Amino acid sequence: MSSMAIGGERMRGIDLESNQVFNVLTQLDRKDPLFEHFLTIPSNAMGSLRKELFETIGMERTKSLLLRYGWHCGVSDALKIKEIQWETEIETIMAGSKLHKMNGYIEEVELAINQCNFFNSTLNIEAIWEKSYEAKEHIKLFGLSDKPVCHTLVGYESGYLSTIMGEKVIAVEVECEAMGDDRCRTVARTVKEWNGEIDDEIRYYESKSLINELSETYEQLKREKEDLIKAYHVHTKIMNEMLHESSLSSITKTLYQILKLPILIEDKDHNIKAMAGVTQEEVTIKQLEGLKEIYKTELIQLDHKSKKLITPIFLHQKIVGYCSLLYEDQIPEKLDWMILERASLACSIILLNERSRLKTEQRITGSFLEEILSNQMSTEEMFKRAYYLGFDLNPPYTIIALNRLNHQDSFKEVLEFNDELINYLYTYFKNQKINAILGQKSGNIIILLSKDSLLTSHTTKKKFCDKLRDFCLLKFPQYSFKFGVSSTSNTIEDMTNLYDESLASLKIANSNGHIIHFDSLGMEGLLFQMNQSDYIHKFIHKTLGKLIEEDKCKSMDLTKTLYHYLNTGCNVHKTARAINFSISGLRYRLQRINDILQIDISEPNNSYQLFLALKYLILLGELDIETGIDIEHEK
Repeated sequence: MSSMAIGGERMRGIDLESNQVFNVLTQLDRKDPLFEHFLTIPSNAMGSLRKELFETIGMERTKSLLLRYGWHCGVSDALKIKEIQWETEIETIMAGSKLHKMNGYIEEVELAINQCNFFNSTLNIEAIWEKSYEAKEHIKLFGLSDKPVCHTLVGYESGYLSTIMGEKVIAVEVECEAMGDDRCRTVARTVKEWNGEIDDEIRYYESKSLINELSETYEQLKREKEDLIKAYHVHTKIMNEMLHESSLSSITKTLYQILKLPILIEDKDHNIKAMAGVTQEEVTIKQLEGLKEIYKTELIQLDHKSKKLITPIFLHQKIVGYCSLLYEDQIPEKLDWMILERASLACSIILLNERSRLKTEQRITGSFLEEILSNQMSTEEMFKRAYYLGFDLNPPYTIIALNRLNHQDSFKEVLEFNDELINYLYTYFKNQKINAILGQKSGNIIILLSKDSLLTSHTTKKKFCDKLRDFCLLKFPQYSFKFGVSSTSNTIEDMTNLYDESLASLKIANSNGHIIHFDSLGMEGLLFQMNQSDYIHKFIHKTLGKLIEEDKCKSMDLTKTLYHYLNTGCNVHKTARAINFSISGLRYRLQRINDILQIDISEPNNSYQLFLALKYLILLGELDIETGIDIEHEK
């Protein structure tokens, strides 16, 4: 069919009348494919249809259906318009806005053509509609909306302009009377000019069979059902393992058998506690350095091929470890996330049971240690209780008292910290196969060691204490620790005495060093063991008070000189070499000391009293000088 001119003249869009569009059709044969019947449908009927669609297929599908319906209406009208001869191609676009009004969709329309190039297929148009029938019906049936609702009109504009331009054009409603705006406003551009801004909107124009959607939904439900069955199967298996009081290793093996994926369980520092389907070497290669604390399930990229799905394990609202699945050239399925979180929960319960069992054991052994130190049971009862606890109470025996340096925590905080440290020490001794029981007494951690090769000599005992200190610092690097180590005894009746020795050594460690062995204190350690600190201070003041008062503003030079003089057996030449001083200068100092103390420091009884006071002064940390006492500081 050829293009027609109305009255022999080319038309302008603004002059278009409905009968002229009708004339295009009346000149067609009824058998012509373009021949159509014109229908008039009341707007309230369209509103009722919209309501039925909302209630039947939902708002999203209704929007899609109305947009496509409007699109087809626009395409149909555009094909008719193209049969009319126009002054310019722009007039065909103007005619579209006129048709909008003539069809009864709106009462008034304003069109602003910001850009239109038929050759390059570029378009940018803004349209303002007043009294849209769709907005009116929506407000009447549903009230105000939070989104634009003129789907048929927008679809019409998109279909019409796409047909006229020969390029897909999408109109978007940016203001709507149904949202409370004064008028409806749309922006229309070609898809390429939108540049991806409206990809979500374009999907509404894609025809999608409801039957196909139902089929897809069925398949999705079927997959979810299969996933739930698998998840239930995994859950049942895990629960059975928990009921049998299995370990973390059994959980990893069970999950690996079901999922066929490598699985790891780590502590909070990412040290491996259990694994399946992967070797230690493979894990070490893929281990990330400086991994931050993870609070929720995350997928971490290990390298260009490997991924790690990791979730935290919580205990008493604190992260105590992590559970992970490893992937090679795979992407985790949704089910994997759910199963991993279930596994994490199972690990939490297992760890809670282990911790409860551990605390019970520690409470029993701690109570046993308390009774031993309090001398509240017979030797026969001690050995009997030790046998039931799996502790070998045969000699030799050593007691270590342990605490933190310079902490100012409350009593509750001290107990909580000691509990945590005891947990670590309990595991450490168990792993190292060291025969020990632990407890708390007076805010200190007390360790009883017996029948162990570590106690056979002072050297091995010293090495053991060094390793023990290093372990504590590894677990709690923010603290410094002090240790008081008793002597070694082969008599079980000496337990109370060994405990007193460890406390005496710990008291000295408070200011002098981090590990003090009672064996190195000699006779001067006895007063500390008897808890006679007041007497010691009085003795020091009485013996050295005048010298300290004179010397405290002079770096204690005279006091240090006195110590070296007495330590060399009152030998002037040895003393001079020890302190790198001249003989004459030393003699002057010694005379000065005699004058201050008003005694003869070389007289044996005086020298003994002075030397003992000086050693107490050193042990109390009030005189900084090298001695023969075995004092170990942190490295």
